[in-house]
Amino acid sequence: MDSSSKTLAKRYARAYMGLDDQVFGATLEAASQARLDGLRRVFEAARPHLKTLTHPAINGGVKLEALERMLGAAHAGPAMDFVSLLVKQGRFRLFEEIMRECLSLHDNFCGVTRAEVYSRYPLSEGELKRITALLAGPEGRKIVLRSVIAERVLGGFEIKVGDTLIDATVRGRLDALRAGLLKG
Repeated sequence: MDSSSKTLAKRYARAYMGLDDQVFGATLEAASQARLDGLRRVFEAARPHLKTLTHPAINGGVKLEALERMLGAAHAGPAMDFVSLLVKQGRFRLFEEIMRECLSLHDNFCGVTRAEVYSRYPLSEGELKRITALLAGPEGRKIVLRSVIAERVLGGFEIKVGDTLIDATVRGRLDALRAGLLKG
């Protein structure tokens, strides 16, 4: 996706979420989560039909009618109105990027940090709790940790937080030891 499309997706996400200049509170957090959940439901329902909804040769009116039939009355609300706007403006292709941006805006607003831990085998609940506590730090940040099984990790684990990678694998330790020995 080119930079102008990413910028446009960010603008749509900011407009949809409506969190600019808002002060964090439980009511606004719940409203933000509801908007995000509504968008997720619409996305999941429309996912099997993405090829049709993004096809440039299909008329926007036909796409809108198809979307309304696919989703039905169960998906009425702000999310459906927003998606209808995207279809009318011929920008439904941005929907997935808008979803990512909405999640990022919600997390930033609520002070949530998302992290992933990669390991060869599933980690126990205790291990996941310890990793979450370490990432939360003394500030007590809200951490949402997702465990991912990765064949490339032979022993230990890797943690990815944003653009930062914490390598606590056996291979990483051996590489660090090798680099230290080569330096002298």
